[in-house]
Amino acid sequence: MVDWYRQKSWSKEDEEYFFKRLERARKDGRAQYLKIQAIELVETKNAFLLDVAESLIAKLFSEYPDDQFNRPGALFALGNIYQLRNDYDKAIEFYKHAIDFEVIFPRVQTQAYIYYAELVVKTAKTHFYDAVEKILLEKMPGVLFPIEKYKGYSILCIINKYKCNTERAAHFEILAEENASKETSTLRYHKYLGIVKDRDSWLDKLVRKK
Repeated sequence: MVDWYRQKSWSKEDEEYFFKRLERARKDGRAQYLKIQAIELVETKNAFLLDVAESLIAKLFSEYPDDQFNRPGALFALGNIYQLRNDYDKAIEFYKHAIDFEVIFPRVQTQAYIYYAELVVKTAKTHFYDAVEKILLEKMPGVLFPIEKYKGYSILCIINKYKCNTERAAHFEILAEENASKETSTLRYHKYLGIVKDRDSWLDKLVRKK
């Protein structure tokens, strides 16, 4: 049975059921339930449900403004909403808000940094390249999953090619390829979590571009 805060639809009955259960939930858990339900709806990629998800996040921010734990995830979800709407400027803005908040509240970390970096490169917003490079160089040493390292190093390669730093670009290309080829992660009990199953053809094309 699906949890009441993980619904993938939003009929009138779904809405009433969710808010009825939310009202009965512990007050200190309500912001988290709003965030999780919003994320579930974003994952459907349905235009109407994206609007609902955005309204749930707005409710989280307005009714629980002091909740820090769920803010990065909610900002990350807003970035995903706007990316799915093809509003890349707004998506980049929300991803950056999530990244900035994680700096001052490091207890919660999302994948906003890699989505931000990838979208900046894919939309060729070169004025953000220095900021992206700085973020990735700080993040990469602590990254566990090969797929994030593959993407991160690919992006660093692309940025350094743009800057004509050919040696650094070649170094990052090697690291990207190494991680794309890894068959296991560093996690002892989840060896296959976060490995590269499908390469990003767009990133690969930019990496190999002369």
